[in-house]
Amino acid sequence: MPLIQSGTSFTANIGIYNDFASNQVNTQGDVNVQHNNYIKKDPNGHKALIHELKDRLNPSELTGDDRPECLKNTRRETLQSIYRWADARGYPNVLLLIGAAGTGKSTIATTVAGMYQRKGRLGCHISFLQRRSHPGDALQTIAYSLAVYNQSIAKYLVGKLRNGGDIGPSSLKTKFEILLRDPLSVISTKVRDPVLIVLDAFDECGTPELRQSLLNVLQDRLSTLPANFRILITSRPDEDIVSLKFSPSFLTITLDQHSDESEADVSTYIKLEFNRMRSSGKLNVPDDCEWDDDLRRLTKRADGLFIWASTAVRFVREVEQFRYRCFQNLVSNASSLKLDELYMTVLSHVSEWNEEDKEILRNIFSLILFARRPLSDIEISEILDVEMDVTSNLLSYFRSLVRYERGNPITIQHASFYDYLTSCQGMPWYIDPEVQKAYIASKCFERMGDFLKYNICNIPSDFVLNADVPDIDNRVTTCIPPFLKYICCNWIHHLQDVSYSRELCFQLRSFVYNQLLFWFEVLSLTNTFNDHAGPTLLFATQWLGNNDPELSSFLRDAYRQASTYSEPISQSVSQIYTSLLPLTKEDSPVSIHYAKYANSALRVEYIGKKQRNDCIKTIQVNRRHALTYLLLFSYDCTQILSDSKQGVCVWDATSGELTAGPLVAEDDEDNALSAAYLPDGKYSIIASRNGVIRKWDLLTNYLVWERELSDFQMDTRWCVSAAFSPDRKSVVFGDDRGRIRVWNVDTGEQDVKWLEGHSNRVNCLSFSPDSKYLVSGSYDTTIVIWDMDKRKARIGPLRRHIKEVTAVEFSPCGTNVVSGSADRTILVWDVFTGEVLREITCGEWWMSMWNVVDFTAAPKVFQTDGNIQRLSFSPDGSRFMFGGAGRYSSLDDGLIEIWDASWDAEEARAAFEEQQQITSISLSPSGKFIASGSREGSVYLWNILTGELSKKLYLGSGIDSVAFSPINEGLIAFGSNDRTVRVWDVANDEPVTLGIHKGWVSSVAFSPSDGIHVASGSWDKTIRIWNSKQRKLAIGPLKGHTDHVLALSYSPDGKRLVSGSYDNTVRIWNSLTGRLLSTLIGHSSFVYSVAYSFDGSRIVSGSRDKTILVWDAQSGQIVCGPITGHDKWVRSVCFSPDGKRILSGSWDNTARVCDAITGRTFFPPFSGHTLSVESVCFFPDGRHFATGSFDGTIRIWTLDTILDGTNWELRDDNWVVGENGKLMMWIPKNLHTHLYSPRIVSILSSSFRFKLHFDAE
Repeated sequence: MPLIQSGTSFTANIGIYNDFASNQVNTQGDVNVQHNNYIKKDPNGHKALIHELKDRLNPSELTGDDRPECLKNTRRETLQSIYRWADARGYPNVLLLIGAAGTGKSTIATTVAGMYQRKGRLGCHISFLQRRSHPGDALQTIAYSLAVYNQSIAKYLVGKLRNGGDIGPSSLKTKFEILLRDPLSVISTKVRDPVLIVLDAFDECGTPELRQSLLNVLQDRLSTLPANFRILITSRPDEDIVSLKFSPSFLTITLDQHSDESEADVSTYIKLEFNRMRSSGKLNVPDDCEWDDDLRRLTKRADGLFIWASTAVRFVREVEQFRYRCFQNLVSNASSLKLDELYMTVLSHVSEWNEEDKEILRNIFSLILFARRPLSDIEISEILDVEMDVTSNLLSYFRSLVRYERGNPITIQHASFYDYLTSCQGMPWYIDPEVQKAYIASKCFERMGDFLKYNICNIPSDFVLNADVPDIDNRVTTCIPPFLKYICCNWIHHLQDVSYSRELCFQLRSFVYNQLLFWFEVLSLTNTFNDHAGPTLLFATQWLGNNDPELSSFLRDAYRQASTYSEPISQSVSQIYTSLLPLTKEDSPVSIHYAKYANSALRVEYIGKKQRNDCIKTIQVNRRHALTYLLLFSYDCTQILSDSKQGVCVWDATSGELTAGPLVAEDDEDNALSAAYLPDGKYSIIASRNGVIRKWDLLTNYLVWERELSDFQMDTRWCVSAAFSPDRKSVVFGDDRGRIRVWNVDTGEQDVKWLEGHSNRVNCLSFSPDSKYLVSGSYDTTIVIWDMDKRKARIGPLRRHIKEVTAVEFSPCGTNVVSGSADRTILVWDVFTGEVLREITCGEWWMSMWNVVDFTAAPKVFQTDGNIQRLSFSPDGSRFMFGGAGRYSSLDDGLIEIWDASWDAEEARAAFEEQQQITSISLSPSGKFIASGSREGSVYLWNILTGELSKKLYLGSGIDSVAFSPINEGLIAFGSNDRTVRVWDVANDEPVTLGIHKGWVSSVAFSPSDGIHVASGSWDKTIRIWNSKQRKLAIGPLKGHTDHVLALSYSPDGKRLVSGSYDNTVRIWNSLTGRLLSTLIGHSSFVYSVAYSFDGSRIVSGSRDKTILVWDAQSGQIVCGPITGHDKWVRSVCFSPDGKRILSGSWDNTARVCDAITGRTFFPPFSGHTLSVESVCFFPDGRHFATGSFDGTIRIWTLDTILDGTNWELRDDNWVVGENGKLMMWIPKNLHTHLYSPRIVSILSSSFRFKLHFDAE
C-alpha cells in the first residue's frame, strides 16, 4: 500500500484520488504543526521510538502530498457540520461522509484535516488508492501515524510490541485492540481537546470483499475508542459502506451534487479559476466576449460535479497556446459535453501528432493504468526506454488528466479516465488492454535482459550476509534503480495479464536461461525474495501450460531450488553461488546450466551418486500449531492452510513462514474438520466440530462471518469428519454413528434428512469435482457413493477393505474413487460400477505415488522420517504435501513437508540398500570391520578400509544390540525385539538362535577371554548367559534388577559382568556363577550404557539423566562425575584403549570425548549426525572412534590435529561457520547426514556423501 506522508504534517495518501479539483484553494503558506503543550516531548526519544515502530509495523514509504483544500467560503454548511461534530466530546465519535464520484469528498476531507492540523489536533490523514491499497495494512498505518503525532502513543506501542512480538499473523480484531484501542485508551485522559483521524476514499481500499473484514472491525470497534478521538471516513456510496449509515455508532453526512450548496460552490470555483487566469494574463479574453454568460454555461454543464469543473479548468490552464480557443471550444459544446466528451476534447490535439509520439503516449498511459503501483516519470521512461524529456513533455500536456510532478508517482485524476481510455475504440489515444498489457510484459523481459547481470551490486566475496555489507543501501540504490526493482517484483503479474503467445514465451525462455540467477540477486538484495521468487516461478509455469515442456521442467526445478534455498538467499545474495549451485551441481538442471557462476573458492566433492531430493520444503511446526485435521493448498498453490488446536494457520508455501493465524473465533475451542479456499485465494470457509462454519479473510486474519448450522443435532463429541462441495454451496458432516448430514453454506439451513448407510463412524468424506456425488469411508470398512441431487446412496456399501477406511478421494475426472485403509491397502474404484480397478499394498515410513491411468507403471517412492497423518495435492498437481509428526520429534511438535510430484521413473531407489535407524555398532577385534544393527531389523557388516558393505542380514524384528566375537571376526551376536538371542556366522546366510527371553533383548556381549559365552540383557528384567557352541543357556537367569536391563559389559578378564537398567542402577555380577556382587546407585534415571575400562579397574555409565559417572570397579565408589555436557540422554559410553578418555553418544545428536580422570572435555562436541547417537566405540589406536546413529549412518572420526583454515562446523540452523563464527555457506537439512565435517574420516551406510573444500582456487 503506497503511502505518502508529509514531514510532520501527519497526513498520508494511499492511492489514486477520485475527487479532484486541484486548485480549489489558495494555500495559506506552509503549515507547521503546533505540538500540544500538554504532552511533554523528548524529540530524540520520540525519534528513536518512531524508528523502531517503522521496523515493527512496516508502514509504506512516506513522501509529500499536495492535496488542495476547499475555496474560501465554499462548503460552509458541510464544513461547519463537520467541525461541530469534531469539536464535540461525546458519541458518536465516527462521521461518515458519503458522496458520488467527483462531489469533492477528498477536498473536504483535506480541508478539515488542514484545519485540525493547524490546531495541532490531527492524529492522521489517510487516503486510499484504487487497485493498489490493501485493507490489511490500514491499522498499522493509522497506528504509525498516531505514534508520529504523539510520543506517548509511540512509547506504549513500542513497549507492547517488544513484549508481544510480531503482530503480522494476528487477526484484525487483535491488531485493532493492540494498535488503537489500548494505546488511545491509555492516553485519552491526557488529551485536552479532541483529536481527529481522517480516513479518506475508503471505497478505494480494496474490493468490497477484500475490505469486508476491515469494515467489520471498524463498524464494531471504532465506537469503542475514547470519544475524544474523532474519526472522519469519506467514501463513495458503495453498498457495503453505505450500510454503515444505519449503525447508531456512526453519524452520516451525504453530499448531493444537485444541492444548492454543491452547485453554488462549483459556480464559485469556476468563476474564481477562470477569472484568475484572465486577470493574470494567461487567458486573453476579447472585449466582446460574453464572459459571465460563458461561465454560467460551464457551471450549468458541470451540474454540481467538481471533477468536471476541475478537469475543464486544468485543460485550459495547461494549454500553452490558444487558451481562449480551448475555452471557447468548451463553452460552445458545454450544453452537450459529457465527461467522456470532455476527455476527448482535452486529448483532441493528439490527432495532430506523428505516429511515434502517439505510440509513446499510449505506452505511457498504459503503464499509468496497468502498473501494479504508481510509477514516476523516471521509472516510466526507464521501463519504456525513452528519453526522460520525452516522457516529461508528453505528460505535461495532460496535467488536467493525470497528477504529474517530475520524479513523483503519477496517477490519473479520476477513475473515469481509465474507463474512457480503454473503451474509446477508433481514437488515436485508445488503449487496447490486451495489446498494451502484452507490450508491458515484453518490455519487462527486455529491460531485465538489458540490466540484470552477475554480482549486480559488486559485493565483495568476503561478506556473507547482505546486512553485513557496510554500504549495502548505497550499493542497492545505485545498482538497482526503482524501475528495475519494480520489474523484478512484478513482471509475472504483467505476464499473467495476457494469454500465452509464442513471442512472450521466447522472451521468457531467454530470461530463464540467461538472467534467472541475476533476478534472484535483485530479489535478495531488495529483501523481496521470499515474497516473489516462489510465486513468480509457479505462476510462470502455470502461464506456460503445456506449450513448452522443457522450459516448464526448468522452471519447476528453479522453483524447487528457490524454495529449498529461500532462507539463505533471502539473507545473502552470495549463497546463490556459494550454496545453491555447488550443492546441486549434478541433480539440478538450473545449477548445471549456470555452473560457471559457482563460487570458485569452494569445491564440493561428491562421493557416490546424489539422489534428487524430492522434498522441496520442510516446515517445522511447533506444538502451538501442530496439525489435527486439515491440510490443503490454496488455489494458486502459494499458500498452505492447516489446522491446529489453537486454530487454523496459513503458511507461505515457498518460505515456510506463518503468514496468518491461528484463526480463532471468540469462545470457540472446537477443532476445524474441513476447510475450503474460495477461488480468489483470499478467503477460506472453515467448518468446526460444533456445527459452525466461518468465513475468514486470510490476508487480514479477520472473521468475515460465522453461521451456526440450524438444528445441528450432532453431538460435537461424535462429529468426526466434514467436507465442502467444490461449488462451496454445501457442507456435510459425518458422525460417530455412521450418519451424514448436509447444510447449505449460504443460509446455514439444514438441507435434508440424514444420509444413512454406514454402521459405524464416518471417518472421511469427499465430493466429486462437479459436486454431484459424495463418497464416504467408514470405520465399518465400507465405502458409499452418494447421489447428492437425489440425496440417497448411488452405490454401496462397497466391501473390500478388511479394516477401517481412513481416506477417500475422487479423481480429478470424477470417474474414480481412491480409498485408503488401516489394512495398508489402497483401492481404486469405478464410480459407476463399484468395481475395484486396482489394489495397492503400502509400507511404513514410505510414501508411494502411483499413476492411476497406467496401472502397469511402478510407483514412485518417497522416504520420510515423518509420521504421515494428512496428505494433500496442489491444485496444479505439481506438488503434494503431508502433515504429521517427526518420527523422533517431541510428541507435541509436528511438521509439514512439501514434495515434488513430477512423475520421473528415475531411481526406484538405491536408498533401499541403506540401513535405517542404527541402534548399535560393534568393532571387530582387528579394527577392520564394523557390524551395525538397526531398529528396522537388519544387521550389516562394513569393510572400514573400503567403506563398502560386505554382508547384510534381514530379519523380521528390530535389533537393539550387536557384538563381535573377540576371537572370530566372522561371528556376530545380536539381540532382537522378537526376544531372541542369536549369533550369525557371516559365511552363512542364516543366524543361529541361542535362546529366548520373555521380553525384548536390549543388550548382548561376548565373553572376552574365550568368546564362547554370550551374555544378554532383556526387558524381562533378567540377564542370561548362553554357551554359543552348545546353543543353550549356561548361567541364569540372573535376577536383581527391578526393571528392563538395558546394557551389559564384560570385564576384560571375563569374570565379571556389569549391567545398567531402567531401575536407575548399575549392578556388578560374577559372570561365572551369576551371583550379584554389588549395586551401584548414583544416577537419577535410566542407565542406558555401561563399559569397563581396558584394565578392568573402572566402570563408566551413561544415563537418561544426561550425566556420565565413573565408578571404581572394586569398591563401587564414584571416582569421577557426574560428568555433564550433553543436552539430552546419554545413550552410549566407552573407554579409550589407554583408559584416559571417555567417549559418549547422546540423544542430542552429538558425541563427546572427555578426560576419564577429571571429566574435563577435550574437544568441542562432535556434531554431524541428524538424529540420536545410539552407539559409540574406540578404535584400537585410540585416535579414531566410530558412532552409529538413528539417522542411518556410521561415522568414523579422528582426534588428530586439524589443519588451520579447515576447522569449521555445521550448526543446527544449517549454516556452516568457520573460526570466530564467520558464516561460510548454508546446507539444507536433508544433506546434513551426508556431510563430512573436518574430523570425519569416513561415513558408512550412505550411498552418497560429500566433502567441502574451502579456498579451492
